[in-house]
Amino acid sequence: MRHTREVRHTSRIPDRGSNSSKSNGAHAAPVRVVLVDAHQMIREALASLINEAVGFQISASADTGSEAVRICRRSAPDVVVMPIELEDADAMEVTAEILRVTPQTQVILMQSSRDESVTLRAIQSGALGLVSTRDPASRLVEAIQTVAQGRSYVGPVTLDVVAKRLANMGPIP
Repeated sequence: MRHTREVRHTSRIPDRGSNSSKSNGAHAAPVRVVLVDAHQMIREALASLINEAVGFQISASADTGSEAVRICRRSAPDVVVMPIELEDADAMEVTAEILRVTPQTQVILMQSSRDESVTLRAIQSGALGLVSTRDPASRLVEAIQTVAQGRSYVGPVTLDVVAKRLANMGPIP
């Protein structure tokens, strides 16, 4: 099954001092995030970054794509953050499987390459967020906030890749 979603860049910087509370004064439930990466050090660094932001909770971490799917099936997190370059699986297939087993979960893919075809495949897989590892770390927090609200997020480095690809496609009929 192919998922298509509107992709747009959001330049709003998150307000880490507010706690997005409801108008009646009750606090909103934290955004539950699952981190996926083969390297424990990377998962711990990302967890530290995300835990600094108000309103997020790292609910689990996984070192493989198949483990991420199992976690999603069991706990239905709000957001999954994982690299496009998974060691054990194709991240686009993992994304599609996560969306199949828990359609309410949003996926953010982190990309280290500037390969146009990989970027476009990531979008086609149903990932709602794309962040380059060349972006500042604050972009990941911004991306999580945005996709948790059901909106697409493409970081500026990744958006540049997509824009150049679209510019080379020629006129749209």
